[in-house]
This record gives sequence, structure tokens and C-alpha cells, in this order.
Amino acid sequence: MIVPTHFGPAGPLWRAQMWQARAFSRLVSLDLMAVDLRFAFASVVARSLVRAADALVRHMMSRAWQGARFAEDITAAATMVAAAGR
Repeated sequence: MIVPTHFGPAGPLWRAQMWQARAFSRLVSLDLMAVDLRFAFASVVARSLVRAADALVRHMMSRAWQGARFAEDITAAATMVAAAGR
């Protein structure tokens, strides 16, 4: 095994290994302490639902943040001009 002494060039390799380990752990992440496979399957389903909900919340919060930054740029004069056009 090669132990790098300078961590600069080993960065991309380290990221690739972490990605591979994370993907493998997601595929094989059954709870080995559970005797009943139904419990292990339910935990995998619950974990995937939590990840999906987290992704949804992140998306909604990023859209809200974009809207807040857009609304920050609008001045009172711009809203009066927009209201006059109606």
C-alpha cells in the first residue's frame, strides 16, 4: 500500500474512493443486526424516503432563496411602474 506524503495529488483518487465506498454502502446497507428481513427492508425504504424528503426541502429552500434575492433587487419605483401597466 502506498501512503502519500503530499495530499495534493491524492485528492481526486480519495474522492473517487469515497464515492465508490458511499455507493457500495448504499447498495449493501442492510441492517445486519436485524434477523427479520422485513425490518431491514423497512429501514431501507424509510432511509430512501428521508433522502427524498431532504432533497425536496433543499430544492424548495433554494427556490425560496432565489426568490428572496430577486425580491431584494425590486425597488418601490419598479413596483409602481408594474402596477401602472395593469
